[in-house]
Amino acid sequence: MKQLIIGTRGSSLALNQANEVKERIVSNFDIKVEIRVVKTEGDIDLKTPSRKILDKGFYTSEIEQLLNDSKIDLAVHSMKDLPLKLKSQFEISAVMKRRSPMDILITNRFAKLKDFPLNSTIGVGSLRRRLQLKLIRPDFQIVDVRGNIETRIDKMYKYNWHGLIIAKAALERLNLKEKFIDFNIKQMIPASCQGIVAVESLKNRSELKSITSKINHPQTYLNGLIEREIALTLEGGCKIPVGCYADVNNDKVNLYAYIATDSGEKFIIETESGLLEDKKEIINSLIKKMNKKGLQEILNDRK
Repeated sequence: MKQLIIGTRGSSLALNQANEVKERIVSNFDIKVEIRVVKTEGDIDLKTPSRKILDKGFYTSEIEQLLNDSKIDLAVHSMKDLPLKLKSQFEISAVMKRRSPMDILITNRFAKLKDFPLNSTIGVGSLRRRLQLKLIRPDFQIVDVRGNIETRIDKMYKYNWHGLIIAKAALERLNLKEKFIDFNIKQMIPASCQGIVAVESLKNRSELKSITSKINHPQTYLNGLIEREIALTLEGGCKIPVGCYADVNNDKVNLYAYIATDSGEKFIIETESGLLEDKKEIINSLIKKMNKKGLQEILNDRK
């Protein structure tokens, strides 16, 4: 193979991710790599509030269509944007080494959450973040924000918000010099696969497998699979407030999960841990714990 085409969205973050994949390929293979920008529904529709986006393919469907038609060879996505159930012809064939999975609160005014005045205005781009933030500071006034990372930060300054929540990985990748406050895992459980860049391909493109297997980061791939399995069990999606994180250390894994009704009135936060080799049993145990706390009631609430 002498040349391949990578499809990606056109934001600076998406291009940064695609270029990381490109660099991994060209540093290991004598292949010319072209990056092709694809506009998705999520890039065109900037008015629909994130909490009302029902389609998990909002940021990926158009890219997958080109992949299906063999107009591109590989698709690069933020893994958290991918549908939890891929169409049968597709597979996640590689991932890059994970950046931070956590969320952060960008602010140039305060050093700690407790320093924010009552009724501070915070820009938030997902229902999951909104509801978990309200558990910490119920007084905060939440503003829904869409657009790429730079646009969101610009809005924070333009409208004089007190802060803005984004993924820490985005700030790291774009090397933006903003001051921020870290959320720990007990304060805010991240979206499934947050901080992971995924490479998607057609299963029948066997000639690509030697490339994708070479650039894949196995530890991150395992993290992603575990988190997607939990999220799928919890019926996670863009609109549905679900978070999960798999913290793998050597032969042990710690699982964290969050789910809530859309109003946030009912919610469950649960953890489970054990040996990595028993991950299936640990996931099942986590779900059983959540069932005892009313998981089915929350799932029924949104039907």
